[in-house]
Amino acid sequence: AEIMSTIDRASLRSLSGHRVAAAVSGGADSVAMALWLRAHSGQPPHHSTLAGLIHVNHHLRGAESDRDEAFCRALADRLGVPIDVVDAPIVPRAARSPEAAARACRYRAFAAAAARLSATRVVTAHTADDQAETVLMRLLRGTGSRGLSGIRAERGLYVRPLLACRRRDVRAWLEARGESCCEDSSNADRSIARNRVRHDLLPVIEQMAPGGVAALARAAALAEDDEQALQALAIEAVPAVVLQVDAHGADLERDRLVALPPAIARRVLRHVLERLVPRAPWRADHFEAVRRLAARSAGGGSLDLPAVRVERVSNILR
Repeated sequence: AEIMSTIDRASLRSLSGHRVAAAVSGGADSVAMALWLRAHSGQPPHHSTLAGLIHVNHHLRGAESDRDEAFCRALADRLGVPIDVVDAPIVPRAARSPEAAARACRYRAFAAAAARLSATRVVTAHTADDQAETVLMRLLRGTGSRGLSGIRAERGLYVRPLLACRRRDVRAWLEARGESCCEDSSNADRSIARNRVRHDLLPVIEQMAPGGVAALARAAALAEDDEQALQALAIEAVPAVVLQVDAHGADLERDRLVALPPAIARRVLRHVLERLVPRAPWRADHFEAVRRLAARSAGGGSLDLPAVRVERVSNILR
């Protein structure tokens, strides 16, 4: 199948006129994306230019990681574009979740490498299967519409044109062209939660409901629409509820917060707490704890959250 017919057209339009860097791991998805971008670089209707490739080596798989780096360097040479290779070792025992640590590290590396390549967009090769896995994992953690919206097709510097493509179709497209890629042995490691979802849960879903992966991807797109609408309403409510906020703290009017619909109140609290401590691991139960404190009939009380203390003083949440 010509899988590139399912590339997200809105994403491609957003690349028009930009210098694009392709994040490549050496796997089938990223190799296919790099090949497609190079073949269409500078061509209408999108008129984007492939500025180069970005590869991050975490050295998590020893010689295999070095093999992937060598493959990506050779791919860049063949495509006639520069490659920015970032050496970013992750020590598994030093991180509670090596996968999460590697992901955060990669995105920091992508932004820095894009600047060095003078790229104004970074393309990552997430597929519909990646989206389905993300949605399922977040559902099992009890996420709301923000989490259910999954991987965004566009977000800031990043664009993901393959988000509507199935992983198996990308691999078939690559094989039909006689192209090779690198297999990541860690993808078979079932001690990693995402791999259990990929190898054990998704096949069952596909058996029970053919087209289930595509349905999960559609659900994510619908959730994103809902989240954008709710977030807009929350931003409108902020001036009436938040009396002041700066780097040192915030004052909220308690009765106005309590009067808001829960979905809006949670987002107002997220807005405030993320402004106070942007890197804290904010979760839905944190916002619910603040709402419970605000709604109590008796006055007073306090609550300790990550890096933030909430105190109720009369009609003020401080």
